[in-house]
Amino acid sequence: MNRPLTSSIPKQPQQNVNLVDCNSLLEVGDAIAAAEQLDRVQIEYAKLFERLRAERARDYWLPANVSIALVSTNDESEGQQRFTAMLSKSGFDTDVSFYRDNYVSVPAGRQPADFYEQGKERRQRPLISLASRLTYALGLLARYDEPQVIVVSHAFELYWPMLNFAQRNQRARVALAYFSNFLDSRWKQTGIFEDSFPIKFFNLEENSAELLGGVDLRGSARSRNVRSTGSGLSRL
Repeated sequence: MNRPLTSSIPKQPQQNVNLVDCNSLLEVGDAIAAAEQLDRVQIEYAKLFERLRAERARDYWLPANVSIALVSTNDESEGQQRFTAMLSKSGFDTDVSFYRDNYVSVPAGRQPADFYEQGKERRQRPLISLASRLTYALGLLARYDEPQVIVVSHAFELYWPMLNFAQRNQRARVALAYFSNFLDSRWKQTGIFEDSFPIKFFNLEENSAELLGGVDLRGSARSRNVRSTGSGLSRL
């Protein structure tokens, strides 16, 4: 179901939440398809929902009260409306925002036309990021005593908010889940793959064949060498 970000997380003493950046997952699908010379690679969201539940159980986390998929859409697109409906059927609450609101700002004093599509000349499309909405969700969750939050995204903009979230409350748990070789490279420099790091990492590549419709990244040299270049919350 579609709900504003601030109403999507149940008001209970302990908050256990999965936050899924659908734009980040769209980007990894496009990158893998290009690397593997495939027409399309899509995330199996119902299986992702179950995978997050399994990762919580395996690492002795409490089950999620809610799993929220953050979606950047154009209301006029029937395909994107079907995508949002599919997410709801897969077990996710959805936080839907207008795609233009999620464009990354261009440098001060510059115009989007300096960088992106204009007229008949095709240029790079504006970059979209849901990191600000994810950071807002983390801020809302930080008020609880023992929140346990998994964020599915590659965006490095989340590093400091997630680290601060973990360090300010020793009873909190926070994790990043993604395909390891498609993370922003700066994540690896933080030490996120080390067991002692305050942010837990769940590597989705271990289950990539299940999540990517049969594409097994563990056996794909081309996928291992590709990097992504992309940079209902009301119950919080």
